[in-house]
Amino acid sequence: MNAVKTVGGRTARVVIVGILLSWGLTAYVRGLLRADPAPALHGVGLALVVLNVIMFALLGSGIWLGRECGARYRSLAIVLLLGAIAAAMVLYALAPDSGNGFFFSMAGLWALLMWLPVPWGITVGALTVAAIGGLGQAYAASGADLGLMAAVAGITLGALASRQGKAAQEATRRAEAANAVLAERSRIAREIHDILAHSLSAQIVHLEGARLLLARDGDRVQALDRVERARNLARSGLEETRRALATLRGEIPEPKEVLQELAEEFYASTGRPCDVHVTGVPRELPPQAGLAVVRTAQEALTNVRKHAPGARARVALRYLTGKVELEVTDTGGTETVEELGGGGYGLVGMRERAELIDGTLVTGPDGRGFRVSLSVPA
Repeated sequence: MNAVKTVGGRTARVVIVGILLSWGLTAYVRGLLRADPAPALHGVGLALVVLNVIMFALLGSGIWLGRECGARYRSLAIVLLLGAIAAAMVLYALAPDSGNGFFFSMAGLWALLMWLPVPWGITVGALTVAAIGGLGQAYAASGADLGLMAAVAGITLGALASRQGKAAQEATRRAEAANAVLAERSRIAREIHDILAHSLSAQIVHLEGARLLLARDGDRVQALDRVERARNLARSGLEETRRALATLRGEIPEPKEVLQELAEEFYASTGRPCDVHVTGVPRELPPQAGLAVVRTAQEALTNVRKHAPGARARVALRYLTGKVELEVTDTGGTETVEELGGGGYGLVGMRERAELIDGTLVTGPDGRGFRVSLSVPA
């Protein structure tokens, strides 16, 4: 549909430009035939014909080279357009009362003003206005053509304003590109935080438990079990890092599968069950929405392990019309919380992630436990 609209828009522009060129050429030829002197096969009339051919040849070739051949031939295009304007000057001197020589050469003047450095462009515009005034005073019976001078001045000012507008647009595009880079860096930082919070904090829990077991009871069997769990979490953390790099490229796995993996990791690290319930018809989610669901569940389960040891967890994923909801709840801790320090940015990161895609995050107590509820558009 967009391709059809684009083709239709281009066709309409071509038709409009063709109509305008036809009308302009017709008016130009009629004015030229009525000029004094008129075109002829001898004398001044022949000079008018030759100069018109030269002017249109230089004008067409200059504009074509400058637009189609790029900067490589831009200098040659500028020379050709300056030649076209010079030919238009001679035409104006031969037939000053018609002024036809400048009507089409104004397109060349506009191109020159867009390609030349601004000081040079202003100089060319000012010299053209001055030349029209001087030639009109010298050769026209009624003096300088003020309307033609005003038109050239208007072309000069319009081209300069257009250049400034394009420069402002380019600056805006550069700023948007810089903002996109900063946003991507923030996103990567958020991903790294989530991975570290999920993997390293769980390892610290097990290693701290092993230290306490050895220091208090000397129970080497349980301490070894804790160390092995920490080792397994380190391996899973490496795998999670690889998955995070994939998600940064937009390769988001199915949330249901990832949630099941997170539940298994929760059980392996805590010995407590984590139930996963999915309702609605599963469907492919936008990358940012799928990433928000996965990372929020990951961070919420990490917080349960850290701040509610001994708690059971439950994860619910609901596919609704136009949105997806995730809810992570726990039953409340039954063991002493070990203060491991660090962190503090988990909930903030989850909320920021949700707000970036126009979602909402609600957190708070749920009976003896805690509840994290995420809603994102899909």
